Amino acid sequence: MSESSLFARVRATGRLWNSVLVVLDAGVVAAATAIAYFVRFEGPVPEPFMRWLAPLIGIAGVLYLTAFAIAGLYRLVLRYVGVDTLLRLAATVALCFAALLAVDLLMPLSGEMRPVPLGVLFIQAVLVFLGASAARLAARVLMHLRVMGTAEGRRMLVIGAGSAGSLLLREIQNRPDLGLTVAGFLDDDAALKGRTLNGVPVLGATTDLAETVERLGIQEIVVALPAAPRERVRELLNAAADLGIQTRVMPALVIAKGSVSLRDLRPVDVEDLLGREPTPIDTEQVRETISGKVVAVTGAAGSIGSELCRQIVGLEPRKLLLIDIDETRLYELLLELETLAPGIAEMHLCDIRDHIKIDSVFSATHPQVVLHAAAYKHVPLMELEPEEAVKTNVLGTQTVLEACERHGVARFVLISTDKAVAPLNIMGFTKAIAERLMLDAARREGLNAVAVRFGNVLGSRGSVVPIFEEQLRHGGPLTVTHAEATRFFMTIPEAARLVLQAQAIGENGDIFVLEMGEPVKIADLARKMIALAGVPADIEYVGLRPGEKLHEMLISDAEHLSPTGREKILRVGRIVSVDEDFPTAISALITAATAGDRQALGQAIERLDPGFADRASRTA
Repeated sequence: MSESSLFARVRATGRLWNSVLVVLDAGVVAAATAIAYFVRFEGPVPEPFMRWLAPLIGIAGVLYLTAFAIAGLYRLVLRYVGVDTLLRLAATVALCFAALLAVDLLMPLSGEMRPVPLGVLFIQAVLVFLGASAARLAARVLMHLRVMGTAEGRRMLVIGAGSAGSLLLREIQNRPDLGLTVAGFLDDDAALKGRTLNGVPVLGATTDLAETVERLGIQEIVVALPAAPRERVRELLNAAADLGIQTRVMPALVIAKGSVSLRDLRPVDVEDLLGREPTPIDTEQVRETISGKVVAVTGAAGSIGSELCRQIVGLEPRKLLLIDIDETRLYELLLELETLAPGIAEMHLCDIRDHIKIDSVFSATHPQVVLHAAAYKHVPLMELEPEEAVKTNVLGTQTVLEACERHGVARFVLISTDKAVAPLNIMGFTKAIAERLMLDAARREGLNAVAVRFGNVLGSRGSVVPIFEEQLRHGGPLTVTHAEATRFFMTIPEAARLVLQAQAIGENGDIFVLEMGEPVKIADLARKMIALAGVPADIEYVGLRPGEKLHEMLISDAEHLSPTGREKILRVGRIVSVDEDFPTAISALITAATAGDRQALGQAIERLDPGFADRASRTA
């Protein structure tokens, strides 16, 4: 039976039972009244009191049924009948008892006796509560059994037998229409092993995950550990993904509600698999470099640029300049930042290659800190359009640097990439040249220029994760370049935080590398995304594209790393420096790119990076 038909059946059954409850409650009131008289007089009822039996049944019936209706006891979702419903029922019965008692006390005495003995009203109230409660609980049980008889139970394993797991179990058991069956729990609390929660056993520890999944034929896993450390949750999610089991996770804020809905569970995303515990940074040190200053971010509408802007507005800059050529995303970012810090951010629709416009913006706004995130980054596209890569990543960086020097900018930060290390593609080459432009500027007095280099950013536009997600939405296949290809990954917020920390500790000419953790096999990532999404999809290997590396590096053979005293931030010690011929070679490169002369462009590239053509040709 389909889920929609199960829902329809449950709704129809609920409406029928609520109608039946009115009739049952009327019978309960009548029976409770008669029994109350019999119990009160311990047998036959004396004639003077017997004549009040029928009137009391009528009055009490109208009163109780009306009160139950007002209290919403005929609008119940019967599969959720529980303690809260019984408490509401008890309160309603108590009010009805008080009302009947007041009427009885106000009626004239019949001789020395009241028309209805007080004991009758009390016993009646107790019996009405018990009868009405039994009717509603019976309805819940019968609905549960009826739907369970037709539902196809998808076998679920819950990791975490604490309060979160218990609430989830209650929700699932109350919703047989969902077609889910909790086969058991896993929990690392040894005291819980062998115990049961509402009839469901705690089967063992999380180390038993693989064996339990295979033995019980588990089809879905829920990680219900909202208070667990992120690293622990990440390990469990990766273990589930390795088993090829669809998995969902309970967010940390859910448990505060005191109830759990299946809608609260969210699918596992890539940040859950690859993300790390947030790296602590010296917020006050970073704030000192930002607070009260005019800060400009080029490429503000991009993935890294926009996250930098979100974090910067929290550091109380005097003004935040959003510089980008993407008008739509630039405006959307401004609207978002206005909700965070009204009046701080201002837009500047500006191409960084346009030195006149950049000069105009800097002249009017006088930025003190410039974070340069604007760049073309898509490797295959830049292989097709090398002139555009040079004009944006080289000429654009040079233009911004020169504007910084002309207008007295105190600090310049270049956002670089691991592809700049021993580059095999045009994009990587242009970013390597951008680093050298920064070093060239650092040799001159006035501007404190640094660069920050890191690998792939999870979820950034055009990166592998959004591509895989889109391919999954269409049922696959997921295209992977090579079975052994690896990449470094970092989340967007972590990258932005570390960039801000690096610029705060940077000295003129520094190049920093963000520690990216272990490289991840792209094929393994694809397999895990398929498993966790629960979508049957294949992996198709398409081969490395021109200019792509099998494995990225964060430093070259001519570089070494030294600690900075800040976690996950390392300083690059360079052996190769900028030579005297560099300005002339850059001029030739930009001239060739601007003219669209690819032959001259190739010669200029080889002049700046001897051997680049040979390295690139080996990947073609």
